[in-house]
Amino acid sequence: MSHPRTLPVAPDVWLVRSSSPGDGAVLPLSSLVVAGDAPILVDTGTGRDRDDWWAQVEAVVDVPAVRWIVLSHDDPAHCGGLDEVLDRCPDATVVASWAMARRLPDRAPGLDPDRCRWVADGDVLPAGGRDLCVLRPPAYDSPATLGLYDAVSGVFWSSVCFGTPIPHDADEMSVLDRDVWEDGFSTYHRRLSPWIADVDPSRWRAAVSRVAVHGPRTIASARGPLIRRGDVGRALDLLTDLAGLPEPVPSRR
Repeated sequence: MSHPRTLPVAPDVWLVRSSSPGDGAVLPLSSLVVAGDAPILVDTGTGRDRDDWWAQVEAVVDVPAVRWIVLSHDDPAHCGGLDEVLDRCPDATVVASWAMARRLPDRAPGLDPDRCRWVADGDVLPAGGRDLCVLRPPAYDSPATLGLYDAVSGVFWSSVCFGTPIPHDADEMSVLDRDVWEDGFSTYHRRLSPWIADVDPSRWRAAVSRVAVHGPRTIASARGPLIRRGDVGRALDLLTDLAGLPEPVPSRR
């Protein structure tokens, strides 16, 4: 039985939610667990509230059996707990983008380079019968960002892309008012990736299409509620429409 805070995404796939000041009030923060023959842990949380985070992980996977620790990027919110995860998952290999190769040791001083596997966009990670495609999401705030598409479950882990600030602890996008979702989605992404204002629309459409062509059934973002099948198409359309839009101007009071 899973922990009450874990969120089932698909068979053998769960979101693990991190706690932080104001948790559930503005912007979620999640990690992903994929069970199976070669369990995968995607992102390691902030390093704070470890008891709750580990309780969720332990409820859905045998921690020492974890074989892959995938880091979506090297922001402390996503790899802050890496040292402890390495200790508790002694047979796991860290998977990260080449852009992290020089920077990651600063985040995890105890990291052994022999435990690392550096990947690039388009690579495939074979993990116990799941061929996970390394697929960089269209929007990001770090050049080191990577996402993962799991063809077995149809889940696309999008890192911070497809996130949305929420007025409450909503598990799924479908429960949000459409105006709240669409306004929050647009504002969030234009602040996350202000370079969207200058991107070539045709290249941007191609970047979104690289995700859409896989036909994801669920989009799991580290920074938003789950986007299930019925809302995936609309989320892709909203992302496509962002090309050329200016960065939002902060309100002044």
